[in-house]
Amino acid sequence: MTPTSPAVGRLRPLPDLPAPGAVPGSRPDRPRVTELLLSAFAGHRGVTLPLGALTLLAGPSGSGKSTALRAYEALARLGGGARLDDAFPEPGACVPERSRADAQHRRGFRIGCTADGPEGPVRLEVAVQAEPALRIVGERLTAGGRVLLETALR
Repeated sequence: MTPTSPAVGRLRPLPDLPAPGAVPGSRPDRPRVTELLLSAFAGHRGVTLPLGALTLLAGPSGSGKSTALRAYEALARLGGGARLDDAFPEPGACVPERSRADAQHRRGFRIGCTADGPEGPVRLEVAVQAEPALRIVGERLTAGGRVLLETALR
């Protein structure tokens, strides 16, 4: 799925229904994921998938629906405390297609999400090295255009 692929073109989150007693336009009581970021993941490059309380992915076979769900599942596993190799059992399959290794033979991928909650939206982006060894090489947490946390391994 690329930003112009048929599956992304048909992606439409269903409108969220307000919680009973909620004031329209108010912040959600509990955080929830509102976007899946596939900066460089398998066949996806620069894709942001908006997510609602119920989101349907539609598209032809091979358009990247299952790949997007794999990225979402991996983020959920990491958020739940899973080990990196449990979240990405086949890390080589997550590396963007036609990605070239650097001089140290490293290749990797980038994914993330935006969560919205009582304090407003917060974006998490994670850079993962898949080859030669699986490890997180960078993280960034931002809110309101301000960097809250940024790490990078060299």
